[in-house]
Amino acid sequence: MEVHRQRCQHCGSLDLCNILRRLEGRPTAVFVRCSQCHELVARYELSSYYHHGKGFESWLRSRGKTYGESGRSVLEDFNQVQKQAVEGYHDVLIELERLHKDV
Repeated sequence: MEVHRQRCQHCGSLDLCNILRRLEGRPTAVFVRCSQCHELVARYELSSYYHHGKGFESWLRSRGKTYGESGRSVLEDFNQVQKQAVEGYHDVLIELERLHKDV
């Protein structure tokens, strides 16, 4: 068994915050945010995991072994996940700001 505690790849802090987003018909998305520098550390769904800034190999390990896929299609999938993670993170931050203004 391997146990790992996430750390911010930008500043090295262990002080992280999970932000959950639930959309109807979609798996719950978890955005892990550094409490020190507020950078995106990771975003994952219950059915998949993407660690922002860790690169393609990290994402590939989370997929397990898949045979019969072309390298090009796997790289396209990774690029799409990376894009969605960054866009979703920014959307969540905007929503959090809106919620805090309403309180």
